[in-house]
Amino acid sequence: MRLFSLIILFSFICDLEAFSFPKIHPIKSNNNYLLVEEHALPIIDLRVSFNYGSKDDLNNKGITNLAVNLLQEQLLDGEKIVNHFEKIGAQYSSTVTKDTSYVSIRFVNTPFNISHISYLLNQMLTKYSITTEAFSREKELVLSSIKSRNLNPASLVSTRSEEKFLVNTGYAHPIIGYKKTVELLDLEKVILHIKKIINKNNIKISIVGDIDENKAAFIISKILSKVSDNPVIEMKNNILNYSSDSEINYIYFDSVQTHISIIVPSVTRLNKNYFNILVANYIFGGSGFGSMLMSEIREKNGLAYSVHSYLMPYDEIGLMKIGMQTQNKNTKKAIMILKKEMMKLKEAKFSDKQINEAKIGLLRSFELRFDTNKKILGTLSAINELGIFDNYFINYKNGIKAVTSESLSSAIKSEINFDNILITTVGNN
Repeated sequence: MRLFSLIILFSFICDLEAFSFPKIHPIKSNNNYLLVEEHALPIIDLRVSFNYGSKDDLNNKGITNLAVNLLQEQLLDGEKIVNHFEKIGAQYSSTVTKDTSYVSIRFVNTPFNISHISYLLNQMLTKYSITTEAFSREKELVLSSIKSRNLNPASLVSTRSEEKFLVNTGYAHPIIGYKKTVELLDLEKVILHIKKIINKNNIKISIVGDIDENKAAFIISKILSKVSDNPVIEMKNNILNYSSDSEINYIYFDSVQTHISIIVPSVTRLNKNYFNILVANYIFGGSGFGSMLMSEIREKNGLAYSVHSYLMPYDEIGLMKIGMQTQNKNTKKAIMILKKEMMKLKEAKFSDKQINEAKIGLLRSFELRFDTNKKILGTLSAINELGIFDNYFINYKNGIKAVTSESLSSAIKSEINFDNILITTVGNN
């Protein structure tokens, strides 16, 4: 069986070696601007990323989310900038994460579109023309989302567990903030925040699509024209200092099911053991059917339709999270089994067959990241933000392939702190 699985892995890796991964070009030798040329369709996907996320909100929780969402609401010639995009068929979106923020746009490659969209993005990054009406409207939308979050048990278990586990770090609060912090925000505060976020030294641009390096350089220079280049503000370092004072954090919610979340300290993306922990998580609960958790929770005990584990490798803090929901009466039994499976993971006695199957699964899913321009853009911008574009694809494959039973066992013991976990439940139990 071991020989057979090794043969399968070898043949798949050989196929993978033949797979044509996107070629990444640093534009004009500047590692802040990356390009992947893809000429199959006359489409360009572009993302402007700001090295500023909700973790940097400090006392104004939710301000980055509100500020970035308001960028598209700015007026240009008496009309919202987002409407200018829509008139030429361009698709615009904005996103804020805990580590970063970005605006993305997709458009058809024509000389007019390249020039006009570059101009519109420049205006968006330099004009700061936000009306009180737009501000009030967006603020109310955020407050409505906060209210909805508190009425959703899945959102509630995620929010409350991270608040407690990540206490005293910028990662603890939800991206959209809290009712009391958002209500205190005014337009002047938000515009000052936008000016702090939008800094040429704080921006990275990723482009995928039907465009060459010269045109990409033109777009970037036009977008960044007159954008502030003040020194970047040093952000607070976030250090995980959670110490378990209660094994289980029960939160009452009137529902027929209980949502369970377990958080365990783990690795960041740049940790030397990242690929070992990635394989470990795949075996544990990241692969769906066939994982340790699905086998015990669903197949053997019938306690839940699904159960999963996943890694959350933030820039400064790494987590492994386990999530499931079950009938209220089964909560204690489910937690007992989850804890038992975590102890099995800690022992890390995985067979070569398990490890090789995990490698194949991870490498196959890696290949699927490049079947659309949007997926390529997502990967490219992550590479850009982390500064790991050099030989990224080779390093990823080699990192997965290098995992062994010995390295896996060692990494789990050194990188996953099973003595420092938080169990949170939201339900009627």
